[in-house]
Amino acid sequence: METRRLGRTEHQVSLLGIGGGYVMLLDLDAGTRIYQRAYELGVNYFDGRYGYTSTMQRPVIAQNRSHFVVATKTASNTREAALRRIDEDCEELGTDYLDIFYLRTYNREMLEAHFAPGGSIEGLLEAREQGKIRALGLAGHSDLSALAAGVETGLIDVVEFPLNIVRRDAFDLLIPACEDHDAGMVVMKPMNVGLVPPEAALPWLANQPIHVMAPGISTPAQLEVDAAILDRDPMELSDDEEAEVAYWRRKASSETCHICDQVCQAVCEQHLPIDYMIYHNIFQNELRRLGVKGFLSYPFAPWVKERAEVIFSTGLAQLQSCTGCGKCDEVCPHQLPVMDLLERVREDHAAILKALQQLDWTEEHAGADSPLPARVLESWIRGGQKPRP
Repeated sequence: METRRLGRTEHQVSLLGIGGGYVMLLDLDAGTRIYQRAYELGVNYFDGRYGYTSTMQRPVIAQNRSHFVVATKTASNTREAALRRIDEDCEELGTDYLDIFYLRTYNREMLEAHFAPGGSIEGLLEAREQGKIRALGLAGHSDLSALAAGVETGLIDVVEFPLNIVRRDAFDLLIPACEDHDAGMVVMKPMNVGLVPPEAALPWLANQPIHVMAPGISTPAQLEVDAAILDRDPMELSDDEEAEVAYWRRKASSETCHICDQVCQAVCEQHLPIDYMIYHNIFQNELRRLGVKGFLSYPFAPWVKERAEVIFSTGLAQLQSCTGCGKCDEVCPHQLPVMDLLERVREDHAAILKALQQLDWTEEHAGADSPLPARVLESWIRGGQKPRP
């Protein structure tokens, strides 16, 4: 596995890492086996703090702690909350320190809160002095100019952001800022939430000025494929591969939401979480990948199975509340057919819900422990949309 220097942190990181957004849907044993196999393949960058993923990683990183670059994150914006979260993460991972601690930063308002007096940056600087973290990070998938502004302060060591064949706005401000300040660059959504196959997505990304890509991994087979794709010399793309990249860029562009910090949600008459619904809802993305039959036979964790019906029924109710006003289509800066995408998701939700209602997952797995607090899980299921009174 190729390794690269992670900017001024001086960590040597594997080109392939593991994001935790999809592993978290598996049971503990299945998830731990994926991390163990990743270690055997030479992967040493792990994102934690997604459900039980830190618990899954714990026995793996314990085998050779200094080998791994382990990152966790929070959206908390106060010194006290950030310090508390760091202590919790260290305990869950069974480690004395975190290599990178990211602050979720989706817009300028979040950035300003992190850097305000008494904000989370103060907590991270204090934690670094205490040896509890090694590097300060920002992570975001919306307004990348906010991440660039954070890097320009000189305090940020590593940034995690989306970059793929379709979405390339990181080249505008963020990547130049990282290069100027020697900040590490970790890429999320390298395969565009599954809309681009790894055979096209990963080699293209490996030829960009980034350090590690962290796709969501759902199965050991996916991990093996990703690792094999990046085991190549030379890394440069052939003419045929360049043509394949161009094809997938055209094909996926009409389905790729850029998560523009709620531009469409702001005009939606029902205030639907549109970006979540059409792009980064991991349950919907797994349904699209697996199909109804595959979804029903997939080894989801018990807490996922118990809540599957309410997850999709909640989503369907939201989608059915759409008034069809079409304002989302009008304001989308990327000219996406938002209404068509929402209808496609509605059809998917209706199909899986009909199948789930014929099973007894809710009763069979009743009482299954969730890795998420009830209020967080409720917000997540609703895509951040507040329940109507």
